[in-house]
Amino acid sequence: MLDLDLSTIIWEIVNFLVLTVALYYLVFKPMTRRAEERAVEKAANRAALIADREEAGRKLQEIDERLLNLDEEIQKITEDAYDNSQILQRDLLEATRVEAKQIMMDAVTESRKEQEVDIKRLQSNLVETVIHLTNETLVKVTPVKAHDELLDEMTRTIWNMGKTDIRMVNNIRESLAERIPTVEVFVPRELSTEQHMKLLNTFNALADKEVELEITVQPDLVAGIKARVGDIVLDNTVKAHLEEMREAVNRKLETLVTPEHD
Repeated sequence: MLDLDLSTIIWEIVNFLVLTVALYYLVFKPMTRRAEERAVEKAANRAALIADREEAGRKLQEIDERLLNLDEEIQKITEDAYDNSQILQRDLLEATRVEAKQIMMDAVTESRKEQEVDIKRLQSNLVETVIHLTNETLVKVTPVKAHDELLDEMTRTIWNMGKTDIRMVNNIRESLAERIPTVEVFVPRELSTEQHMKLLNTFNALADKEVELEITVQPDLVAGIKARVGDIVLDNTVKAHLEEMREAVNRKLETLVTPEHD
């Protein structure tokens, strides 16, 4: 018969239970927790993988649909680009046309201005030439009688100024008030003693005082007399009439000779 010690058996049982509990809490339970964590992690990974596959499938489907419509999109893009290029080309052509028109108008305007300047210069040269030739011719052919008549006309005009233009007479006298009473006389030829005395008496009466005559001979005056009395110039020479003729001819030419406009 076996000799069993009850206390020993109980102690062994207690040791076994303690060992079992220790193994449960120290080994089995941590292993179970780690297994559960791994299972949760695997499930999460699997769910993410499934989601990625679904997203990849959706994108792949979109790509397939886009590829199916790619020809239509290319055609639309091409048509839009063509329409835009046509609009741009029309705008560019219109801008070029407007600029070209403006350049042409500016060129025409500038050409007309140059033409007007050339015409006026030719007119002036022509008139100057005619007046110069006329003056030279008159210097040679004008008789002494014409000179004497112009000089007499000047003296008659001065004597009549008291009746016809008293304001001019007063202006002449006022201009001589603070000056030496000298009258500058310009004639195309020497004066006779009678003419000299006649002019001296005439200008004495005009100035209302005795004056001195400073006589200068200028053959280009052709005939007549030019006198400076104070601030007033009295001119009754052929040259003065030619100058008036030149101005009248120039004015007439400006109205008659003009460049043609479109």
